[in-house]
Amino acid sequence: MENHCVSSVLMRRDKVFMPDKKGGLDIGDDVGYHLDNRRLATFLHNYSVEQGIGVIDDLVVQVHQDEQGVAGLQMESGQHLSADLYVDCSGFASLLLGKTLGEPFISYADTLFCDRAVIGGWERSAEALHPYTTSETMSSGWCWQIEHEERINRGYVYASSFVTDEQAEREFRAGNPLIEDTSVVHFRSGRFERAWCKNVVAIGNSAGFVEPLEATAIGAICTASKALAETLAEAGDNLNDTLRRAYNRYHARNWDSIADFLAVHYKFNNQLDTEFWRCARRYVDLRGAAEIVDYYLENGPSQLWRVTLEDTLCRFRLDGYYTLLVGQKVPHKRMQVPTLKEREAWQKLQKAIVVHTQQALSVPEALARVHADEWQWKPEHFAA
Repeated sequence: MENHCVSSVLMRRDKVFMPDKKGGLDIGDDVGYHLDNRRLATFLHNYSVEQGIGVIDDLVVQVHQDEQGVAGLQMESGQHLSADLYVDCSGFASLLLGKTLGEPFISYADTLFCDRAVIGGWERSAEALHPYTTSETMSSGWCWQIEHEERINRGYVYASSFVTDEQAEREFRAGNPLIEDTSVVHFRSGRFERAWCKNVVAIGNSAGFVEPLEATAIGAICTASKALAETLAEAGDNLNDTLRRAYNRYHARNWDSIADFLAVHYKFNNQLDTEFWRCARRYVDLRGAAEIVDYYLENGPSQLWRVTLEDTLCRFRLDGYYTLLVGQKVPHKRMQVPTLKEREAWQKLQKAIVVHTQQALSVPEALARVHADEWQWKPEHFAA
C-alpha cells in the first residue's frame, strides 16, 4: 500500500504541501492543523471583542434554577446575570448541564478504559518538525506527540486500573528525557444524554469527552457550535422542542460515532503484550463499530454496501475503518486477487504520485513562506 496517495507520500518524506503556480502553497481542504490552544483562545477572545461581544471576567458562585432551567448566575463580584439561553462551556465540571440540571451521563468505560493522562513537553531545538501527529503504544495506553513550530507537546493517556500515576510518569519520562514539568489530568469518557436541556446547551468537555486519540476535541466544539448557530438562525422566534430533539440526536450520534471508531484502535492493537492490551483485545466493546468489523472479517475492505454500513455523521467514514483494520493487519476471509492489468494500473498510479510530490515542501519551508512579508491568506480560505 506504499505510495497509494499524495498524503501518504508527503508524510513518509516529512513533506507537507505542494507549491502552487504562484509560488504559494497548495493547502487544499484534506488536512488537519496543529493548533496551540492558548493562541487559539486568545484569537477567539480578541475576535469576539472586535465583533462587539461583551466579555465579563468573573467567577460563578451560585446557579439559580426555575422551571425553565437556569434562572440566573450569581457572580463572585456580586453581579447577577441572566439570559434566555446559556451555553455551558465549563469543561469537565459541566456546571450548568451536569451539576445544576442533573442531566444523566452515559459512560464509554466498557470501550475506552483510559481515564487519566500525564502531560508534558519541551521547547523545540534541533528536532525534525514532522507534518503529522505521532501516536505511540505504551504499556497501559498510548502516547501522543504533537508538533508545534516552537514546542513539542507529549502526553501519555493511560488506565489508572492498570498503572499508578507514578509508574505512568516514570514510563513517560523514560522515553522522553527532555520533558520539563508534567501535570496529570483526570477524565471520564462519555457524553451526557442530552446536550440541550431546557435553556442550557453544553458544548465541548461539558457535553462529552473521549481521549484525544483522533484529536477530536476542537473539531467537536466547532461542529456543535455551528449546529447551534444554524438551529438558532432557523428557529427565529420559534425555538421549539422538535429543534432541540434534533440537535440532541445529532449530539448523541456524533459522540457515539467517535467512541465506536476509537474502539477499533484498541480491539486489534497487537504492538505490546501487556495486561492492559490483553484486556483491551479481549474485552473492549466495539459498540456501533461491530457491524462494520463483522462485514470486514467476512468480506475484506469491500465498498459494496457502504451505503448501509456508513453513518453519514461519522467523520471517519468507512474508509477510516478500513484504514485501521488493514493497517493493523486484521485478517479477513474473502480475498480479492488483482489481475495483471489491475496491478500494472496500480504501479502506474504509484509512480505518478511519487513524481507529482517531488516538488513538495518541508514544514520549515512551508512555514517560511507563511511568515514571509508577501504572504497573504486567500480571502475565502477560512469561509464557512
